[in-house]
Order: sequence, then C-alpha cells, then structure tokens
Amino acid sequence: MDLRQSENYAQYMRMLGWIVEKTGFGNVFVRKLCFFSIIKIQRVDNVYWDELKKITKEHRALFVNIEPIQSLVTGHWSLGGMNLLPTKTIILDLENLQIPKDTKYEVRKARENNPPIEQSTDIEEFYKTLQETMKIGGWQIPIKNEVTNLYQSFAPKNGVLLTNNQSGCLLIWEGDTAHFMYAANTQTGRQNGGAYLVLWEAITFCQTRGIKYLDLEGIYDDRFPNQNKSWRGFTKFKLGWGGEVKEYPKSCIILL
Repeated sequence: MDLRQSENYAQYMRMLGWIVEKTGFGNVFVRKLCFFSIIKIQRVDNVYWDELKKITKEHRALFVNIEPIQSLVTGHWSLGGMNLLPTKTIILDLENLQIPKDTKYEVRKARENNPPIEQSTDIEEFYKTLQETMKIGGWQIPIKNEVTNLYQSFAPKNGVLLTNNQSGCLLIWEGDTAHFMYAANTQTGRQNGGAYLVLWEAITFCQTRGIKYLDLEGIYDDRFPNQNKSWRGFTKFKLGWGGEVKEYPKSCIILL
C-alpha cells in the first residue's frame, strides 16, 4: 500500500479541509468549491470506474485528477493532469544497502563537523529551519499548515523529526516503507555537510525499526524538463546513495 492510501494520510488530508471517500480501490480526496468540487486520487494501481462515477456525481465534481502507480486503461476521455507528487524518485533497499565510497567519506566528515542528530517534537523550530533552507535554495517554501499537519497526523507512532537545529528531516512511514518527506539545512549545515549526516541518521533510524525501504521522495524527471528544474542539485546528492530509480506515469484528468 502506498503512503497516500493510509489512514494517517487520510487524516492529514481531512486536517487540510479535504473530504476523504473510502473506496474499494483506495482513498478519494474531494475538495468542495461552493456548489461544485474537484477530486484527486493518488498512487493507486487501479480504479473502479462505476464506484468513482457515483462519487463524482454526489459531489458534483468538475474533474478527477489521478496520479497512478502504473498507466491506467480508463475507457474514459482524459487529458494531461497536474503532477502534484514527484513523478520520479529513488528508493533505498535498507536490507541490502550499498552506499558508494564517496558518499561514505562525506558521511564521516559530516559526523565530525556537526552536532549529533536527535529526535525532536518541536515542529515549529523545524519549520523555521525549513523556511531558511528553501530561501537558500531558491525553492518554493512549503505551506506551514501542510508541514505541521503532516507531522501531527503521523507522529509519534509513524513519524519523527530528526534534527540538530541546523539540519534535519521529517520522516514518516507506513508498513515496510519510510518517506524522507522534508529535509532542512541552514547555511551552516550546508557548509558542514549536514545533509549527509541527516540522511545517514534517517537510514539508521529506519534500520533499527525493521523498516525495509526508504523513499527519498522525488528527484528531477527529465521526461518533464519544465517542471522542478531547481531539483537538479539535490538530485545529484540523492543519486549518490545508490538505490533504485522509480518512475511514475504522468497524471491525468478524467472526465466521467
């Protein structure tokens, strides 16, 4: 089961104001817009079209945006949709992890040059660090409500903050797979290689809990060159840890 099909993620979406419809094929997220609505479905490998049609009719949906795990044969008219989730990512097999020599060297340096990473519950402080990170990299700053609600929906049972207040990450998990959702790195952390230390500690945290896989949650996808151009820099960093590259189809908008 993908993370977006979990009950914790459903709770996160409810906190953001979405209606969650449970179906035989997964979670359906409905956003009301006055007399109408829009619907999105994320990371499913199949759709029961008759069931979905009832939901679209009930909520007077203008369209359905689907981000599938694999290409869908819809039988319905569709057009290009909105890629709200990463279309390409790297998944580390934590039971058979083979980190390249250069990356191991950077981890050793980072452990010498940074304060230790510890677990934290201070989501407010983490968000401040995340804001600084986004400004340095020229990336879009995540909405605070989304970051805090995601943490609150998963922690403490399925989520944790790992940080030393200059570098850190928000890690969440379901089943045998964890997700490296938000990574933060101040200017000092960047200079001291804090990103290497944070990801190493995330890997260690997962391994001690028997989690088998770590999804690094997105790299640059050259199939869509005009999207997420600013991801090229940290894509090189993530590729340096080995792992398997996973691609997803482009999203599609379905008109029922």
